Amino acid sequence: MHALALILALAVQEPKTETIAIPGTDLKFDMVYVPGGKATLGSPPGETGRTSDELPPHEAALQPYWMSRTEVTWEAFVKYFENRKAFKVDGVTRPSPPYEPPHGKMGVGAHPAVSMRWHGAMGYCEWVSTLTGRRFRLPTEAEFEYATRAGSTAAAPANPDDVAWYDANAQKKTQLTGTKKPNAFGLQDLSGNVWEYALEYHSGPDYDPVLRGGSWASPREELRFAARMQIKPEWYDRDPNRPRSVWWLTDGTFVGFRLVCFAAAPKKDQDAYVAKVKVTELKVKEGTKGNGRVSGTLKNAGDKALDEVELTVYYVDDDGKPIFEDNKARPSFSKAWPVLVNSDHPGDHARPLKPGETRAFLLDVPQPFDVDTEPTKVGARVSALQFSK
Repeated sequence: MHALALILALAVQEPKTETIAIPGTDLKFDMVYVPGGKATLGSPPGETGRTSDELPPHEAALQPYWMSRTEVTWEAFVKYFENRKAFKVDGVTRPSPPYEPPHGKMGVGAHPAVSMRWHGAMGYCEWVSTLTGRRFRLPTEAEFEYATRAGSTAAAPANPDDVAWYDANAQKKTQLTGTKKPNAFGLQDLSGNVWEYALEYHSGPDYDPVLRGGSWASPREELRFAARMQIKPEWYDRDPNRPRSVWWLTDGTFVGFRLVCFAAAPKKDQDAYVAKVKVTELKVKEGTKGNGRVSGTLKNAGDKALDEVELTVYYVDDDGKPIFEDNKARPSFSKAWPVLVNSDHPGDHARPLKPGETRAFLLDVPQPFDVDTEPTKVGARVSALQFSK
């Protein structure tokens, strides 16, 4: 019923769009308004092509948001690459010269940028946020699937050749963004062209990025709305950097991303409220795969309810200085979202954080190596938040 009402509403409404200019550059990109609402996401056990890690059918309720019309392009990502030194971004989120982007024959200009790691995609979001004074981030899995479905209750696009570049028509490479038909929301390339990063990790407290949407190399069944994929270790196999780069997925020429933004309070107002969100009871013990498992408590000590809180958690040296990377440029920080109402992952994080309320969090943070002293303490800061409406 909810989906039918959404489809009927979309049939009589033109997509609402906004063009964003990035100050100090000649770059512009379009954001499309995605109306909030309820929809059934996930896939049933009998769906053709379904994998065991997909979420079962469930109803999700989402707040409205804005999403970039297409994926981030090479011309935009390269501008970030060239201007990385002019902005304060955590060390591992910016390119590491003198290495060049490993896109090979995937195209330049308005082709989707590919092969960056999750840290790089997050760094680009931070760069755009810094320049525009608005907060941009990656979409949650629920936001991505909701936007891709655009009211559809089917398993996949009915006519994939109309909306997607995939293995049957992409000629084994990416294609120019925005050249396929938009969906009912006015968004393009959500199916095919490149797999796109989601904000949350795949599962549990581990750092484990997840991708949605399918790519130029995908068979038709990977274009299903509920399909998801984890980053695979073999995508690093031909990395020429030793140690492996924390910047590029050398064999991930089918991995890209797009942006999400909220039409809410200005970023400066959100940043001012950060001091009222307290992080306490930080503890670290041995985690998995060379990580430390960090736990703590978040408290909203202000007077506003929060729909979203992003934490950056890191190790600190003997002087209390954050260690965002070790001496071999490997990351030693991670991010957590104790509050993320537009997530459909199970947990308390999907509820707003009311004034005076506390919430526990747990995540794994990569341990730094090759540092002067072995850090045994961790720190955390609120790196972004979103007020409730």
